[in-house]
Amino acid sequence: MTKSIKVSAAVADEANARAVAMGAAALPGVPDGVPAEEVASATLGPVIVRGALFTEVLADDVMASREKPRAGEDEQAAAIRAAVEKTVRTLAHQVLGSDGEPLKTYAEWNVFGVRHRDEALHLFNVARRLNGSAEDAEKN
Repeated sequence: MTKSIKVSAAVADEANARAVAMGAAALPGVPDGVPAEEVASATLGPVIVRGALFTEVLADDVMASREKPRAGEDEQAAAIRAAVEKTVRTLAHQVLGSDGEPLKTYAEWNVFGVRHRDEALHLFNVARRLNGSAEDAEKN
């Protein structure tokens, strides 16, 4: 089980206070039955964060199972690299604009994360929570 990445309390509290759980309301780009929320971001404005689709979960599982250390890496370094790459992939797939399309590409999230680390990690943690909700529902 992976842990959530910590963000500054002020950023998380502000974003949580403004987050609007959308429940049954349809959000653009979110298939029926997939958990999603509209989340306020100080830099990006309101964004839609949705849970992972089954194909995304499977792709992450396959990528993780095939991850091998690269030149100069040990197993731990390879695992860290894989987790970091998954974080950016999650943002690229699960953070949507008001039109329901992915807000940024993988490369754009890499740049955004350097400049706005706490916001990027907060959005990732929202996605992880939504993914966990879907996983918990499937287990029960």
